[in-house]
Amino acid sequence: MRYIEFEKGRKYDVIFLGRVAIDFNPAYSDAVKEEFKPLKKVHYFEKFVGGSPANIACGIRKHGMTAGFFAMVSDDQFGDYVIDYFDEHGIDISHITRAKHGEKIGLTFTEMLSPSESSILMYRNQAADLSLHVDCIDE
Repeated sequence: MRYIEFEKGRKYDVIFLGRVAIDFNPAYSDAVKEEFKPLKKVHYFEKFVGGSPANIACGIRKHGMTAGFFAMVSDDQFGDYVIDYFDEHGIDISHITRAKHGEKIGLTFTEMLSPSESSILMYRNQAADLSLHVDCIDE
């Protein structure tokens, strides 16, 4: 099998572009057990950074690779949360911009009915990532 060989001195192993969301999953701990209930019965959630590109960026960092991210996030506490989370996990945040017209980060609520059955409820009206434009990319 042949492998692709990348330049050794490059700044990033992978650069991501796209959606960042906030995922709310049913809380589950020794004190709170909210999984395997319909969403309408869940009272406690755990908050996570979500969106496929964001999840993959975090995953490659866990494997020691470098990551950059082009994204637009909301200019509010959820945007702060994403930027802080990426920064704490070593993902370059220098190309993440703030929405300027009130756009918000998408919110996703996960319903876990059983170990093999789940669904999601997404709120993406005026999502910040949909306002990302080629003019936001400087490289």
